[in-house]
Amino acid sequence: MKKAASIFLRTEINPQDVEFLIKWMSNPHITQYLHEDVGVVQSLQQLLLTVPAPMLTFQFNRWGRFFIVCREDRRPIGFVKLKSLAQKNTYEVVFVIGEEGLWGNGYGKDAILAALSTAFLEWRAKKVVAKIYAGNQRSIRSVRSCGFQCEYHEEPLFRYSITMDDYLERLRA
Repeated sequence: MKKAASIFLRTEINPQDVEFLIKWMSNPHITQYLHEDVGVVQSLQQLLLTVPAPMLTFQFNRWGRFFIVCREDRRPIGFVKLKSLAQKNTYEVVFVIGEEGLWGNGYGKDAILAALSTAFLEWRAKKVVAKIYAGNQRSIRSVRSCGFQCEYHEEPLFRYSITMDDYLERLRA
């Protein structure tokens, strides 16, 4: 694995970002392990047609926080969602590197670490979970390398989690 360049999470969503999302969500290699509605591409296309650009960020944050993963050159390469769960101060993280040519370079791990920093250090979350399909070995390796532990496995999903205490301990180490 090559070392990934630095990434950052951007909160503002613009029409070009939606076009990237449409491209990524149209790729079956990217969506095979996502639990997205079958009409997600059409919904994104509809957003572009009906929602004014200044309102896109609001639309993407209706059910949690949505971030665009960008490289240092500001080019979007994926996205991260943090969604509040029923258990108090617990969030689910969903992460996607949409540029297939960048897979295996550590960008997923860096995106997870940036999301964990937001969840634990800014929001004071107690726990972050990731639900990952059993066949998605890259994502499993990514969350495990960030300190997530497997809570349980119920076909077809694994549920991994990390607590604030575990996260802070990793930062100290």
